[in-house]
Amino acid sequence: MRDDPTPETHPDPERLATHAAAIRAAAAELLTRVHEWRNSPHWQDTPTNQHRYRTTVDACAQLDALPHPTTPDQLAAMAATIRPASTVWLPSRPGPQQAIHAAAERLSTMGI
Repeated sequence: MRDDPTPETHPDPERLATHAAAIRAAAAELLTRVHEWRNSPHWQDTPTNQHRYRTTVDACAQLDALPHPTTPDQLAAMAATIRPASTVWLPSRPGPQQAIHAAAERLSTMGI
């Protein structure tokens, strides 16, 4: 018989801080790439692009408003907040959107 894993009763604050900082840095990189594309001549003002842009900007703003996590549940809330921005970008898009997708992919591989 196997014991079920016991949740951490005293989470490692350093681990939480490191993971939170990585999520925030990856989200900032994604937002930078999105703004670069939005301000470039490659931007096409379509409803789909507007939706992707707005989803990313809104998710990043919501992430910025969250306090520094002190529990695994708060870290999970950070991940849930930014998840829409990491899933709205498709790999098949050419040009500047490839860099955006790569940034979104880095964010999504952080366990969010």
